[in-house]
Amino acid sequence: MRKINIQMYSFADGKHDDDRENLKAAAQMGYDGVELFGPNFRIPPEEMRELLGELGLTPVSLHAPSTDLVTELIPYACTVGMKFIGIGMQLMKDDEAVHAFAKRLNELGEECRKNGLMLTYHNHTQEFVPCGDKTVIETLIDETDPELVGFELDAGWCAAAGCDPVEFVKQHSGRVKLIHVKESSEVIGPQPPLDFGELPKGENGMPVLPDEIRELLEHFDQINCAACEGLVDWGKLADAADENGCEAYIVEREYSAGDRISALQDDITKYRQVL
Repeated sequence: MRKINIQMYSFADGKHDDDRENLKAAAQMGYDGVELFGPNFRIPPEEMRELLGELGLTPVSLHAPSTDLVTELIPYACTVGMKFIGIGMQLMKDDEAVHAFAKRLNELGEECRKNGLMLTYHNHTQEFVPCGDKTVIETLIDETDPELVGFELDAGWCAAAGCDPVEFVKQHSGRVKLIHVKESSEVIGPQPPLDFGELPKGENGMPVLPDEIRELLEHFDQINCAACEGLVDWGKLADAADENGCEAYIVEREYSAGDRISALQDDITKYRQVL
């Protein structure tokens, strides 16, 4: 039986803000390990390592809040006992930015390797837009050193972009180290990157979203459907991923129509049957 882990961002629905209680809930639901994200780092690394040990949760990976914070979080990842440290998203407005980011990934990957970690990059649909005669994600794969940089394939976003995740892991054998187990119910195609920094700010300092962007983001949420109701054939993907170097499966929820805890419990129950 494959181990099923959880990205702790899955609890970020505005109702579950206690990091320690969220970790306890993940363990009680039966998840095997965790991928941490920003707010979780409020827990000191020594305490996090002890807490995960008490709960029987394997520290798989963490997502740095930004590319610039990867180096700063290397000691945290090492203390907790992780193998991977990831970047969840990077704004790449043009082809030049893509090539520059590939170079940056190699640099950060070298820093991570020196500390016993592997750097990973996580996709959305924007990585499937064209970059020259390839896509952005193909360019990043081709221009990064496989010894330094791995990829975390978000299978839901990959399928939503119109790319078959099974064929993707086969084509890029050895490069996909982690898989985000996420559902998408609809092919929306590759979406251009959104630069929230260019949007006007409200009184609270947060971007003010135009109606069309707000509606688009709401639609993105809604296609993150219930477990095993989306586009991905998880059995085929897991078999292909195992054969081509994937090391961990990580459930991520960005949206649930009802109670989030119930949705995450339902997720692991169903994914245990297909993974």
